[in-house]
Amino acid sequence: MTSPILNEQELAALLKVPGKTVDALIARTSLPRFFVEGKMRFVTSRVLAWLEQHEGAELLPPVEPEPAPPVVEAPRAPPPPLPAAKAGEHPWVEDEALDALASGAADPARNLDRLKLRDALLELNDALLGALARFSNGRLHPHHDEKSRTSPWRLDLGSDERIDAISIAWGEGEHAPPQFEDRPHIAVELAKGELRVLLDTARRAFSPALDEGALDALRDDGIAVELGPDERPARFAKVYSLPDPAPAVGALVHHLEGDLEKLVALWTRLG
Repeated sequence: MTSPILNEQELAALLKVPGKTVDALIARTSLPRFFVEGKMRFVTSRVLAWLEQHEGAELLPPVEPEPAPPVVEAPRAPPPPLPAAKAGEHPWVEDEALDALASGAADPARNLDRLKLRDALLELNDALLGALARFSNGRLHPHHDEKSRTSPWRLDLGSDERIDAISIAWGEGEHAPPQFEDRPHIAVELAKGELRVLLDTARRAFSPALDEGALDALRDDGIAVELGPDERPARFAKVYSLPDPAPAVGALVHHLEGDLEKLVALWTRLG
């Protein structure tokens, strides 16, 4: 029997739609609702009556098809393996915490493990800032708001989302959105068993344009080139497998600095 009062998850079950559809209905329609201590609730009878009034109507416009994923041109050489932490060295991240991005990716109870991974990325930020400033003449920096320096790491109870990776980004300028999504940026992305260092062009053009020789040199260095829908380079990424135990932060920085020097040189050529 349906409860007379519903929360958002129960409303989704009543309507037989995903949670994100309920979010869109709440944001874009007059679907009846009320609040108790800031939490949204719905009277089942009023929701059903509202639906009857809109019978035959399109409550939400059709979802636009997602753009085709970028074409990834594989690097010519695999990246060298990262060295595992030696005896007496402290691994940069623990494998147990990394599991929160795999089997625990949808589990709010693993928020503490994901917080440890976020802290590890902030530690890496501190260790890389000198090199990033040197390569970019002081232009690259993390987000001014400490809370926005990494991608989301926390899941709320009842959420139908999952977190498979956490990243930190460096860009230029003030008043940037989280992760500098509206402008070219450098990022490091951490997933279970994998670390990516990348340049996202934000669909900006290179000046001067990259010729095939420059792209070949990047591929020879193990940097994959991802082409956007317009067939222009959209992202450049080098992917490392994480050993268990993970490297010490000093060894990790040693490996990443060479990649960052190449990627920041590309970043400076984006309009």
